[in-house]
Parts: sequence; C-alpha cells; structure tokens
Amino acid sequence: MSYADPMITTDRQTPSPPPARRLSRKLLWLCAFAFAALVAIAWLRTGMLDLPSVPRGLTLDSAGLASLDEMKKLNAALWSTSPQPKSSAGLSKAAALVRRGIITQRNGDTPTGLEQMRQGIRLEPDNLVLANAYRMVVFGLRREFLAGARRDSVLTPKFPPELDRQPISFFEELDLRHSTRETKLHLACAWVDEMLLFPPLEIKAPASVQAVDLLTRVLEKGSPDYVPALFARGLNHLHRPSRLVWPESAKTGPDAAARDLSRCVAIGRRFHAGSPRLQATLALSLGDAYVKTGRLSVARSWWQVAQNLCRDPDLQAAIRRRYAWQNEEILDRLEEELDQARNELDHPMTDLAFMWN
Repeated sequence: MSYADPMITTDRQTPSPPPARRLSRKLLWLCAFAFAALVAIAWLRTGMLDLPSVPRGLTLDSAGLASLDEMKKLNAALWSTSPQPKSSAGLSKAAALVRRGIITQRNGDTPTGLEQMRQGIRLEPDNLVLANAYRMVVFGLRREFLAGARRDSVLTPKFPPELDRQPISFFEELDLRHSTRETKLHLACAWVDEMLLFPPLEIKAPASVQAVDLLTRVLEKGSPDYVPALFARGLNHLHRPSRLVWPESAKTGPDAAARDLSRCVAIGRRFHAGSPRLQATLALSLGDAYVKTGRLSVARSWWQVAQNLCRDPDLQAAIRRRYAWQNEEILDRLEEELDQARNELDHPMTDLAFMWN
C-alpha cells in the first residue's frame, strides 16, 4: 500500500477559500463589529446615564410599586361625584368611610367630614390612597382659608379647630400608634404641605429638614428601596436653592437629589412599573437633579429620555423649555422653574396620585 505525500495531503486540507466564502467572512466580521459598536454605545450610554444597581431580591411590594392599578381604581372611587359609582362597589369599610367623609365635607360639614376620613384611615393606616385623599382635602381647605384671609387683609390668620395643625397632628398621632414606612411617608409629606402653603424661608427650611429626617428614617431602617420615600426625599433636595446654606448641607452634598432619584429610576426600569407619565416624571426630575451637580450633558440625556417616554403636552412643554436654556444660565432657570412648580397649588407636588394615575 502506498501513502500520499504528507505535504500534498496538508495542502488539500487547507485550500484557499473561494471568493464567495471570503466575502461571507467579511460580512460576518462587519456584523460582529457593528454589534460590538452597538454594545459599546449602549454601555457608554448606560455609564453616562449612571444608574445604580438594584438588588436582585427586590420585590414590587418592598419598592412600594405593587397594585398601582388597584390604587388608581380606589382613588377614582373616592373622588367620584356620582352618588353610587360602579367603582365604589366592594369598597372596604375604611375606604367607604373616607369616601363618605369627602362627600360630607363637599356638602358643607367640614368637621364631620374630616373626622370620618380620619376614622377610615385609622382602620387601614398603610393605605396610601386613603391617607393621600385626607392630605389633599386638608391642603385644599387650608389653602382656601389662607386665600380668604389675604382678601380680607387679615395679618395673622388663625385656622378653625378642624384645620389647626392638620394634617401634621393627625399623622403624628397615627405614626405614634402604628409606625410604618407609609405613616412616616405621609407625615413627611404633611411637612412639605406646610412648606408649600407657607413659603417664607423661616418656615420652609425647617419643614424641609423635618421631612427629610422622617424619610431618611424610612430608608435607613428597613426600606432602602422604597420608591415613594426615595422620590420624596430626592425632590426635597432638588427644590432647595443651591445658593443657600441649609441646616443639614454638610450631611447631604450637591448630589443628594441625583442619588435618590437615580435609584427611583433604576428600580422603575427593573420592574417596568408605572404609567409612561410616571416614568417620564422620574426621568425629568433626575435630569433636573444632574443640573444641580453640574453634569449638564447627563441632565439633557435624561430630559431626552423623558421626552421619548410620554407625549403629554405639559411635560413636552417643560422639556422644550429646558432644552432652550444655555449652559451659563441653566441653574438659575431651573430654580425659577422649580419655584413655579412649588407655587402650582391646584395640584401640589405632594399629591401621591401621580404614582398611580
């Protein structure tokens, strides 16, 4: 038996690829390069947007983002003006009391209506929708009272008993009896309500500090990823004027708002939770927070994200205004914009309904 020359055999095993195969390999390399470029761009963009990591074991409930659809339905039932709306069928005893209180107050009996609402909340102290309704009713009544006092040129208006120190007093009592992340959240929001109604700095600064202290307790004692508290604390930091020294400035730092709000966005993205408007609101606020840190390109990137998430006309207009700001004026213009947002008392920034609507 004869054997072929080993050199000849080797040549036959590694022939030169035909032109078609060379072209196909070139296309594969081009595709691989394009894919790598896309991955690199995505990685760079993610790095630029700078979102923190989210714990793997985090749940919707621990993030405070569970049952948003049910919250929306309950909220609609509470505020409905129909005598017996379909959405009110099957309301719990607590929710029925809160709805009855809203109706009673609308009919002119404010003390009874507010007490009915408080009775309902005591039955379900962790229900964000019920407590938020009470705060919003009290906020509206106190705002109307102050407006009337200004019209009548009353220099030192005194609230009637049913509105005196409300809703802070009620939520202090509630948190004392049933201390949870939800009761502390509403107590913190009640302090911000005070800040919105009384904008002078001697009231605004301590109210903001009190709210942040309560929210920090929530986040540092068992609920570090509770989005409502993160967002509320982030907004508190965001709305503090950059050129004023706050009592706790040494503890917070200029990136405090960005840290809290970026965590909100990261958690929301993990679960794809909330409406497009909620997601866009978080992205817009995060962009604003990055202005406070001087990272303007990152700020504009988040505004673009917000613009792409929701086509709401008011939101789009807010983003267009931000795009028009020049670098040298951007911080001053942002703070003017935030001042206007705090003065929008028809829909105060503490209304948690933005979470489920």
